[in-house]
Amino acid sequence: DINDDDLYRDKVETIPCKFKSVDHYLQSYRLPLIEETRSDLCSCLELINEAPSSKILSMEVAGKSGLYFMDVDFWDNGAGFSTETYTARNGDIFILSSLKPESAEDLNRYGVTYCLAMVTEVSLDDEYQKGFRVKVAKDIGLEEEDLSKFRHAIFLTNIMTNIRIWKALSFDTHMDNNFTVIKSLLAPTNLGDDVCGICVAQDGSLLPSLTEQLLSIKLNQSQLDAIESVISAVRCRHMNLLKLIWGPPGTGKTKTVSALLWALACVKCRTLTCAPTNVAVVGVCTRFLQNLKEFNEHIDENGLPFSLGDVLLFGNKYNMDITEDLQEIFLDFRVDDLVECFSSLSGWKYRIASMVSFFDDCVSRYDMLLEDEGNSDPVSFLDFIKKQFDATAIALKRCIMNLWVHLPGRCFSRDSVVNISSLLNMLEIFGTLLCNVDLTEDCLKRALGCLSNENSVCVKPISSIEKELDGARSSCLKLLKDLLHSLNLPTGVDKNWVQSYCIRNATLLFCTTSSSYRLHHMEIAPLDVLIVDEAAQVRECELVIPLRLHWLKHVVLVGDDCQLSAMVKSQVYAKKLALV
Repeated sequence: DINDDDLYRDKVETIPCKFKSVDHYLQSYRLPLIEETRSDLCSCLELINEAPSSKILSMEVAGKSGLYFMDVDFWDNGAGFSTETYTARNGDIFILSSLKPESAEDLNRYGVTYCLAMVTEVSLDDEYQKGFRVKVAKDIGLEEEDLSKFRHAIFLTNIMTNIRIWKALSFDTHMDNNFTVIKSLLAPTNLGDDVCGICVAQDGSLLPSLTEQLLSIKLNQSQLDAIESVISAVRCRHMNLLKLIWGPPGTGKTKTVSALLWALACVKCRTLTCAPTNVAVVGVCTRFLQNLKEFNEHIDENGLPFSLGDVLLFGNKYNMDITEDLQEIFLDFRVDDLVECFSSLSGWKYRIASMVSFFDDCVSRYDMLLEDEGNSDPVSFLDFIKKQFDATAIALKRCIMNLWVHLPGRCFSRDSVVNISSLLNMLEIFGTLLCNVDLTEDCLKRALGCLSNENSVCVKPISSIEKELDGARSSCLKLLKDLLHSLNLPTGVDKNWVQSYCIRNATLLFCTTSSSYRLHHMEIAPLDVLIVDEAAQVRECELVIPLRLHWLKHVVLVGDDCQLSAMVKSQVYAKKLALV
């Protein structure tokens, strides 16, 4: 059936220009999607001799009918695959065979046993991802004794995107049932009107102030008009709007989108930016970060680095070229940093408490060190304090900066922001004073409150450095204790919780159209706007995935229909799936 190019030729109808209902619209793409999947598998079969393959070490029934646990040996990448080691993913399609075929015709040789299998779960504990669960068709009648005949697993393709599209087209109960935008696109009622009369009156002076700031990045008039038009439209709560930003190559579409995203963030408009490929979404995200730094000049009014917690990029890190700059906003890296910051044993509360303990108990720690070392040559009090301070302060600063960069601004009250900025400054001052050449051990002990002048026969005047150290210590203690009580941040949470927390709180989200499927399974605040970059390359049926997201109201398409169209394998309906 896979090799039969005429299998669905008479069943796939031309997709109409008008639709009777949402169901009619969604149903018109179901058979074409099946045909496209068949065509993709067929083209992969033609190159089966170049595909990654591995020997099957074991295979056993996994409970339900058609499900099996499978372990394989190391993967041989094959001549036609990338140089990176292949790793199995959910949605991968394998051919399980009793021999390793050199061509698709070998599978039809006498005595050869084979079947198609799909990966449904990959072992996360296996360093090489060699163990996974697969699903085969129930009607092929596999018996337990047949499992030993399968000796080789050959990778064909991944159909996860097509599975997600199918669910979006089939009213899947696990997805959000928001068809508001789709209905408005199928039956537009607001042609020519961007904003209703109510919102025009309430728009106020926001647009002029945004426009003035946008002029700093040298946008031309048509780019400014496009951004103003979108901002006016999305601020309207009474209409669902579709906008198209069109322009040939080199006209500044990506720059316009970057500026638009900045403006949407300014008006607190939760926005999902999608693109058809990983390369495209990484590209628009990279350009946005560059413009964001230009807008904010790297530093905010509190002297802290610009917070990126409102910006989040997520997807498959193995398929994305995540540069060092993008690591700050990529979900996987952000989660790793925040899990450490939220840890009960090494997180923000522990780091603040350790710094407080240093200022309160550093003398007693030194006394304990002397007792432990006995008569051996002890480290001096001054050197001990320097080392203890450096170790504790560096760990605290790193933790605070990770929190500041990775968490949305709303997680910090105005007082907390001021306290964080002041604390980092005072710690810097205290560290500088410790390195002062005029600082003596007696002076340091008095500054730390462990050596008094009261019982001394010859009272020495308090030096300026002693006063500064004592003042810096007192200020640090107060700021640390204030932060310990004012920061309303979690502790002792796992990776899944942090991942959900990041997605739930971000204002600007970036991913491929396929990866937006993940958002359907999460409790997140409603998204206001969907921006689709390189929209001419997106299959229309694939766009249904993000269009169904909870409470989505507005869509902005960016692209050029004269450039590359959507990539499809099937010739039966090759020109029926492009969006723009």
